[in-house]
Amino acid sequence: MAKPTMCRIKQCFFSTTSNKTNKIMSFNNNNLINHSFPGTRELPSRTTTAPTVNPHMWVGSEVVEASYIYGCEDGWIKRITVADSVVENWVHSSGRPLGLALEKTGELIVADAHLGLLRVTQKEGKEPKVEILANEHDGLKFKLTDGVDVGEDGTIYFTEATYKYNLYDFYNDILEGEPHGRFMSYNPATKKVTLLARNLYFANRVAIAPDQKFVVYCETAM
Repeated sequence: MAKPTMCRIKQCFFSTTSNKTNKIMSFNNNNLINHSFPGTRELPSRTTTAPTVNPHMWVGSEVVEASYIYGCEDGWIKRITVADSVVENWVHSSGRPLGLALEKTGELIVADAHLGLLRVTQKEGKEPKVEILANEHDGLKFKLTDGVDVGEDGTIYFTEATYKYNLYDFYNDILEGEPHGRFMSYNPATKKVTLLARNLYFANRVAIAPDQKFVVYCETAM
């Protein structure tokens, strides 16, 4: 099976407001293009509040994968039963999970900001087990492992937002404006990490196309 090609997001959109104008600006390859935008009087003023489904709240929760959700402040990967909204502390990563993806075999792959690339397995009647798959490449330790996805052939694609700063001071990476991110893959059969792209601006989420022909990653600070 051919490996998917990579797709880099090069354009982002943001809004800016002033006393005189409201505009949406697109940033593409260091060129700014202004687009006209309706004034506030032309926009609907009514807002919609989503109903509360249940009283549970997970501070900083970021990723839902199958029946899993994690609370990113306490390190627990929480499992939810959707039918009755029952939440359980399933497994503690001993770190800070920032990305979740399921293998075809049902094992959970975790991109943990502190620990690297993890796999969580659980045999029937046993407690879940956390295994570190990779925490460095070419002698350079992972500082902030971020997004992850798993291909149909089992290849694990993941990002490291920055190899210079950890989760506690990552904002320095944004302010510095230098590319310290990496995009990599992990082969479970050979246990080898391959560097696919370097010099990325805070590499964040990653997703493989449904047809497996390409993989997309995004850069937060582009």
